[in-house]
Amino acid sequence: MAGWLDNLFKTLKRTKPLADALPEMLDPGDPRVVIRPFGDDWLCPYTGLRVMAPDWNGSSLTLLQTPEIRDHLLAQPMLQEKSLEAPMKTFEELVSICVFQRIQAGGNYKFAAREGEWVCPYCLTKTETLLRNWDGSEVEFKFYFQQVLKHFAGCPEYQEDPIGGAKVVEEIKEAGGDRAKLWRYLKSDPRFKVIGPDGAWLDPFAARTVAKLNLKREPWGEAIQGKILDYLLSNECPGKYSNFEVEKSLAELQQAAVTKTQSY
Repeated sequence: MAGWLDNLFKTLKRTKPLADALPEMLDPGDPRVVIRPFGDDWLCPYTGLRVMAPDWNGSSLTLLQTPEIRDHLLAQPMLQEKSLEAPMKTFEELVSICVFQRIQAGGNYKFAAREGEWVCPYCLTKTETLLRNWDGSEVEFKFYFQQVLKHFAGCPEYQEDPIGGAKVVEEIKEAGGDRAKLWRYLKSDPRFKVIGPDGAWLDPFAARTVAKLNLKREPWGEAIQGKILDYLLSNECPGKYSNFEVEKSLAELQQAAVTKTQSY
């Protein structure tokens, strides 16, 4: 008896008109129903297709009030057949589709530094993935796409917000890739925290202390870190010639801080 009632209930669910079922199918609290790949569109969580919807305000509450979105849903044979039982793609699948489209389109997802290195739009790191060849020609999509995905898999900023966390082109240009890389070094690499006997901070690229950056006068924190970052990106620092890769060990730098007293 229970099995018969279950089958009847399922049949009734399938036969419910799609137009009436849509409000139940698109839960306003489900993040899958409000993905916009480029801001003037909507990613259908059932088909994975991008629907142009420039007049939609992005709210899940107004989703079905947008003619383009409603028409798209009503025209899908799978939804017409299964209605409330139609399977929705997972959030991970929809993120992959969205990011794939963004990388293909370029813009902030395809920003290259001076030597053609791809800059992640989330963490602003200049990576070793090349988007441009030595002669200025573009690297084919198939040769760098997997490397970009590999970076995203280990990128905390991407993992935190893969849909809305990407920076705009202007922010990426300002960071240039190097700023984010150096900021991370300042936060985690002990070679960037070495000081001389007088408190002067040691430039790890030149292995010399910098008198104007003194940690005895100004304690380690974001203020002094910001000043150090500005110095590292200036013409005073030779770091750019090694692509901001420190060649000396922590022990070597600590020894240099003691023996090389000349500051600049």
